[in-house]
Amino acid sequence: MTALQLLASQLTELYQRAGEIDSKRQPGKPQDWFESGLFSCHSPNLADYVADARRNLKRLSDNQPPLSAASQQRLAEHLAAQVDALTRAFSNQQTRSKFQRGVKINRQQAEKPIASKPGTVDLYQQLSEFQQFERRLLDMIEQAERYRGDGNADRILALHARLGRCRKAISEVEQAILQHERQVP
Repeated sequence: MTALQLLASQLTELYQRAGEIDSKRQPGKPQDWFESGLFSCHSPNLADYVADARRNLKRLSDNQPPLSAASQQRLAEHLAAQVDALTRAFSNQQTRSKFQRGVKINRQQAEKPIASKPGTVDLYQQLSEFQQFERRLLDMIEQAERYRGDGNADRILALHARLGRCRKAISEVEQAILQHERQVP
């Protein structure tokens, strides 16, 4: 199997998974998955980004009209960056949904009486998940800063905003842990 065929099968699999993720999207304001010049589309549907990468793969494999060697190289590098970003999005999607649920749960827990608050173990688990999300955001920021280009500054700012919200959630969980440990004899 050639590298292009392998990439095509990987993108087909990602497209199917994207359809599943898009069908389970939570109601509310739709957000773009990627805010950079890496993709030609801006959509709340992950499948649209995979379709964009598939179009680039088709262009690369068809080579119609013929591309120069330098153009083929640039397109191949761009496609590799797209596949890397998509792969990260899929791996971060589960954390993303857990984080969104965690923030909602955290707000609800703050409004409940102390007797119904989660135990320290649950809070530590939630803290660990948020810290993992923080590390992933830092990786995404680092990657975005490496690919500085037109429109990438907006993506970097958005990632920093997400990082700020994540760190705020971490701080809230840490405070809840301290309160819980003070109350337990």
